[in-house]
Amino acid sequence: MPRTPQPVCKKLEVGLLTIGMVSTAKYFLPHLLAEFRQEHAGIELKLVVGSREQLVKMLHANEVDIAIMGCPPKELATRAEPFAAHPHVFVAPVNHPLVGAGTLASAALKGEPFILREPGSGTRAAMEKFLQRSRTELRVTMEMASNETIKQAVMAGMGLSFLSLHTLGLELDNRLIALLDVEEAPVVRAWNVVHTLSKLLSPAAEAFRYFILEHGEDYLARHFARHMRLAER
Repeated sequence: MPRTPQPVCKKLEVGLLTIGMVSTAKYFLPHLLAEFRQEHAGIELKLVVGSREQLVKMLHANEVDIAIMGCPPKELATRAEPFAAHPHVFVAPVNHPLVGAGTLASAALKGEPFILREPGSGTRAAMEKFLQRSRTELRVTMEMASNETIKQAVMAGMGLSFLSLHTLGLELDNRLIALLDVEEAPVVRAWNVVHTLSKLLSPAAEAFRYFILEHGEDYLARHFARHMRLAER
């Protein structure tokens, strides 16, 4: 009697997926993950937040399957795929004299107190490249590892800052913080989905990678288009 052919087993998108992200990504990634879960209910998600340097170490130690970050690591052999534009802008208290002063040369920022992200962060690296290109030095009065704390300090009138536009949605919508029109800004980099070349991605990780590449840019464009128009005026 002939044997009945057995169905071919398909790889199921199940199991635990550990995703690392830089702190700046927390302003949009949880919303994308909620949409991802609707399509892939069998995948259990674990989200780990760290600085860029911490994420590099986690990738190296195989503690995360995939990372969402701005500046991909040069220290590791990785596959980094850009999925969306990542603009960075100069911000000030709403009543600062430079607000509404028209387009500013970077030299106009000299002497102003600046509250910046810590050295080693992707945001700090983006600003340092901008300053190097424009041959400008800033007066750094505070360094912090928290976007939220920096925004509060700026709103309190303690200084100016340089931040990812994607961290500023609520503050811009409620006119709690102001954008400065600085020449050659916004500084636009890219968001990347990253994994080490030595890691064989699970079906769950591949599903997430595909989802981010397919939907990440559209989500950010939809939710930050108005803010980007403000930054480009």
